[in-house]
Amino acid sequence: MSQLFRVPAMRIAAECELALPGSKSHANRAIICACLASGRTIIRNSTPCDDVLVMVDNLKRLGFNVRWINEQNGELCIEPGIPKGGKATLDCHNAGTTLRFLTSVSSLVPGEWIVTGDDHMKRRPIGDLTKALRSLGAVITDKGGCPPLEIRGGTLRNRAIRLKADISSQYLTSLLLIAPLLADGLTVELAGGLASSGYIDLTEKTMKDFGVNISRKDNTFIVQHGRYTTPSTYEIEGDWSAAGAWLVLNALTGSKITMPNLRTDSEQSDRKLPEAIHKLTKAGDIALNCSEIPDQVMNLCVFATFRQGVATFTGIANLRKKECDRIHVIATELRKAGVDIIEKGDDLVIHGVGSLEKISRNAKAITLDPHDDHRMVMAFAIFGLLRGNLTIKNPDCVWKSYPTFFMDLEKIIGVTRPITVVGMRGVGKSALGRKLASKLGLKHVDSDHLFEKAHGPIRAFIAEKGWDEFRKREEEIIATAIQPGIVLSLGGGALSSAKTRKLIKEKTIPVWLQARESELIKRLQSGKRPPLTDLPLHEEVRKFLLERGPHYREVAAIEVSPTLRFSEQVPSVLKSLREIFLSKR
Repeated sequence: MSQLFRVPAMRIAAECELALPGSKSHANRAIICACLASGRTIIRNSTPCDDVLVMVDNLKRLGFNVRWINEQNGELCIEPGIPKGGKATLDCHNAGTTLRFLTSVSSLVPGEWIVTGDDHMKRRPIGDLTKALRSLGAVITDKGGCPPLEIRGGTLRNRAIRLKADISSQYLTSLLLIAPLLADGLTVELAGGLASSGYIDLTEKTMKDFGVNISRKDNTFIVQHGRYTTPSTYEIEGDWSAAGAWLVLNALTGSKITMPNLRTDSEQSDRKLPEAIHKLTKAGDIALNCSEIPDQVMNLCVFATFRQGVATFTGIANLRKKECDRIHVIATELRKAGVDIIEKGDDLVIHGVGSLEKISRNAKAITLDPHDDHRMVMAFAIFGLLRGNLTIKNPDCVWKSYPTFFMDLEKIIGVTRPITVVGMRGVGKSALGRKLASKLGLKHVDSDHLFEKAHGPIRAFIAEKGWDEFRKREEEIIATAIQPGIVLSLGGGALSSAKTRKLIKEKTIPVWLQARESELIKRLQSGKRPPLTDLPLHEEVRKFLLERGPHYREVAAIEVSPTLRFSEQVPSVLKSLREIFLSKR
């Protein structure tokens, strides 16, 4: 990808299924547990994002036996055994999780190790973790509380320590992961609060999956001496952090993006995001503590931009020490787009505009800088879909956690919610459907054509098997044809079926194309269409208008007036589609 990505404007709600990457947070915990376990472990769905690749590479440098079976599919094989010793530099680049976890692991492994990262990582604090490790007997030096670290491994001994973990819960996780291998186990008492405390639940769950339990009592965590046992094969969960952008998009636009590999019983902290979104859906001023879901604050800021009322996000001070100063960057960049967002100490305050349209209308071209932060790119992309006319600098940093993000974004743009065109026979449903599909880059299908392809000419089928059988088969064909990314023109009587009406109303955006009675009669005469009854044509048209009109009205999300010229119909529907999309928030 180039150094700039122009985000396509989204015009219609999307409907599709995405397979999310494996959670890097879950994967990196599991990989370390497997390295310290007895027995071979096969790990699946460990998506080879940058953070996981860096973890695997550096564990190899430490001497662990870790290899990819199928890197593209995220399948790893890890053989047991603590390395005998060595000497290496472990370059963690900008992967904070990897650097913090490997700081403790390299203190456990005999040898001489340098643990470092890129320029930004060298400014990120780790002094509270190195201090705790020294109290365990580690021989470790840092640069003013930051990397690079020089470590002589294999010297750990003491059992009980105090840890300050209000900057990052990863300090605690790092220590807990190596705790079973210590001769006396480990007791950690927290000195103060715990940042992003929800991630400790994930640590506890992963360690338990490998046979090690953590005992908790107030602010004290206890792990007994023992050994991890391999589950033989281990599946990494879909990433709730990656899901955040799509969950916000669903809530703002009425899209139906489903992610089957998300576990609702997950211990990932970001599984709590839907609760936060639900709270924000209500108009009015609100203060939301995001201490357990800090990685979602950028996405929540996008959501809050379009709600009615003031949203204040608290409990997020540690965001200043992430891949970038996320509090400052999200405020600075969104202000470029006209969002009323301010930093208030370590909180963020957003005055919502109440609708998508107020931001998207006449939006000027802007470029937002994510400051090499993958979470920022994803939030900006969702904002860009809704606002339009937005470009993102250096988008490739999404590889840190979600390598296929932009492929999934393009997929979403191309699989809009199905559009159906309903109305009387002869009104021009097929012509309108084809034009709409062409304008929107979608596929057009016609239910009558699909029926004839499957069962032959409609009149012959009805003559042989009757109207009831025809409607039954028509129901089946329409139900099968309704797929994301299509415009479906329906036969004039298709909505006579209550089952079809329900399906059209719930699963599609129905467009009711209308024409005056006199115009319908004229078109049916000129088209030489055979009558459906024994009545004179004008009486037949009037009869069906009376019978079917209420059905069209019942389902219609968009009505095309009979007074519109042909040339005005498509622009009118496109305008209505946009209004429906913008009115979702």
